[in-house]
Amino acid sequence: MERLLPLSRTESLISLKAVSVLIRPHPAIWRLVHGMAVVYLVALTFLLFQTRDDARQFMKYLHPDLGVELPERSYGTDCRIYVPDHPKSRFNNVNEIIFDEFVIAHILGWWGKAIMIRNQPLLWVLSIGFELMELTFRHMLPNFNECWWDSIVLDILICNWFGIWAGMRTVRYFDGKTYVWVGLSRQPNIISKVKRTLGQFTPAQWDKDEWYPLLGPWRFIQVLSLCIVFMAVELNTFFLKFCLWIPPRNPLIVYRLVLWWLIAIPTIREYNTYLQDRKPFKKVGSFCWLSLAICIVELLICIKFGHGLFPKSMPSWLITFWTGVALLLVLFLLVWTFKIYRTMIRKRL
Repeated sequence: MERLLPLSRTESLISLKAVSVLIRPHPAIWRLVHGMAVVYLVALTFLLFQTRDDARQFMKYLHPDLGVELPERSYGTDCRIYVPDHPKSRFNNVNEIIFDEFVIAHILGWWGKAIMIRNQPLLWVLSIGFELMELTFRHMLPNFNECWWDSIVLDILICNWFGIWAGMRTVRYFDGKTYVWVGLSRQPNIISKVKRTLGQFTPAQWDKDEWYPLLGPWRFIQVLSLCIVFMAVELNTFFLKFCLWIPPRNPLIVYRLVLWWLIAIPTIREYNTYLQDRKPFKKVGSFCWLSLAICIVELLICIKFGHGLFPKSMPSWLITFWTGVALLLVLFLLVWTFKIYRTMIRKRL
């Protein structure tokens, strides 16, 4: 039998790097995130094969306050901006939404998305796209029933805009910064050593994300697929908490969002690296496949446990609208592909 020799320091580092394209703050951190993602996927798969009632009662083992039916809050009950007869304030409807704690979470969420995606047009597509998703599914979830000024003004024009703006400013700051990485042992004094230690948690380099959705029909489909998965993950948050009776302020919601944020960081990097790679044979990283699997299993849980919970059918005008959008998209891609094919034929002739 061949004797197993211990790996050298370089070989160990290479083996740790293999799980992700990221190396900061340390490849072992991303291996840990990869392991947590696998555990989460296994837990979701276990939950998928339970009944809805058993799954709701199982959630009590994760948090003692769960397993109890909760009322769903609707933000569109009274859409009046000015309420003259209200005892607290004449602008009480606006104040309740503006001073909601989820406004800060909304801004921080879009700040984090901007840092991950690093493309302002794509961020605005996601921003407007998710508001359309809320409009599409508001007959199913009361939480999506928002006033027009809440959806358009507060969400898109204020919270989303400020989060995207702050995130892109952060991107530009790191993009224009010069990185000089010198080992800790070569630092001249204690202060420099501390700065170098803290610098380990900053990027080793800052790569620009070149998405180029208009590069061609296939690239357009690839970028559109990223947007669809992104919005599906966000929609799963609301449907999971509705089907499993998880209140919005429960820490499990925060844990899931933090885990998804950690998973999304290397996933976006891997997917963008895959798109920018010009090799004839290339493959998607492990985090991309793992993220897709988690998203699909979450979606299957929502479909299975949501059966019978949504008696209202989708309005006919929404069905007509999305059918028209799908047909226009297919027609657009076919015409685009035909023009490219015709241009190639002319060049050959």
